[in-house]
Amino acid sequence: MAKENFLIVINPVAGTIDVDKVTHIAQQWASESGKNLEVFKTSGNNDEENIKRLLQLNSYERVLVAGGDGTVNMVASILLNTNTILGILACGSANGLATSLNLPKNLNEQFEMALHQKPTSIDTLYVNSALCVHIADIGINAELILNYEKSNSSGMLAYAIQSIPTLIKSNYPYEFTIDFGPTTKQLKGALLAFANARKYGTGAVINPDGEVDDGHFEVVVFKDLNVVNVLNTFLKNDLSQKKSVECFSTTSILVKCVEPLALQIDGDYIGEFKNFSVAIAPKSLKIAF
Repeated sequence: MAKENFLIVINPVAGTIDVDKVTHIAQQWASESGKNLEVFKTSGNNDEENIKRLLQLNSYERVLVAGGDGTVNMVASILLNTNTILGILACGSANGLATSLNLPKNLNEQFEMALHQKPTSIDTLYVNSALCVHIADIGINAELILNYEKSNSSGMLAYAIQSIPTLIKSNYPYEFTIDFGPTTKQLKGALLAFANARKYGTGAVINPDGEVDDGHFEVVVFKDLNVVNVLNTFLKNDLSQKKSVECFSTTSILVKCVEPLALQIDGDYIGEFKNFSVAIAPKSLKIAF
């Protein structure tokens, strides 16, 4: 019987990743499981095209990702609507999807799950035609992510440090017109999130009733945010319980803004837009968790 193949995609600059350690453990698991292993290290140059080429040339049962949300998003975009199973090794500065799925912290336990757990087909979102597997938002958090990226720093401390100047410079509250189809709402807020999952990578809960495979996503409006609120996101608090938060469940929306607002998807800053479209793609990605 032919051995099963699996590919591991490693982002060498994700968080504080130890590439040699991850590779060594992957080789051990491959040997013990009787599987063929191939390692691909991202470089930032044509990674998506090169991974697609590998998938065309080889039959992989599973593709494991050792990186953060951005690397997971890239690989997920390749595996959408296929039978190839995605496994996550949470090695990035932000691991929002892994946090929301309650993946174990121990790397060996993550390998065990990624290689042997029966997969679940989860929903994904398209935000302005771009894939989102976790959470996207517009407003203050997207601005914070932009400033974090500009700082060329890494880690949650650097992210927290950027929160205060971002709040001071921000022009919120922003005005949103949200078209749900049969109804339209006019709202003001500091942040509008499109949540397929329950938690940000910090562990802060914004969507406690959300399920990644229920065919719906949640629109979460934070009407007001201050320094204390933002810092609370680093304390794994339930932000959804605040009186200034509203939540709506839906399958698609259109959002219009008075001025262009920053957009982030799965922890990556995308750009500024005045109009946003969000739609769900039910059970479009197979993940081992």
